Amino acid sequence: MKKIGIVIAVEKDNVIIRAQRDSSCGSCAGKAACGTLGSWNLKEKNKDDFDIRLPNALNAREGDIVTVEVPDQLILTASMMFYGYPVLAFLIVGGLAFQFAENFGLSGDLFSAIGGLLGAGMTWLWLMKRADSFEMPKMVEIQK
Repeated sequence: MKKIGIVIAVEKDNVIIRAQRDSSCGSCAGKAACGTLGSWNLKEKNKDDFDIRLPNALNAREGDIVTVEVPDQLILTASMMFYGYPVLAFLIVGGLAFQFAENFGLSGDLFSAIGGLLGAGMTWLWLMKRADSFEMPKMVEIQK
């Protein structure tokens, strides 16, 4: 997906680009909480505007109109990795901890809760360390 936006600020090696959200985003139930791995930064301006901070790979200046390319699979992949996998780890590790505790005559509920939380937390931390491997949005063109 490609978006056209305007550079509203240049900060060291990064730029902040403001663009309008697509109409397809308007019907999404998660639009208010959309974070796309922390890159999107919604502001209190026009409800259809969003800002994104990107590396200034093309040496854009304030006021330049730029094209930003967002990988199509980014949102789906990020959602699965940061919501789906930790929940799956919670269920699997929690179930294993419950069986382990019951076999030794301990409180299965307590061990299940603790094990599930530890499994989800460790999975989430492991995935956060891999976040840099995602293909992130990038500025691809400065329009003349």
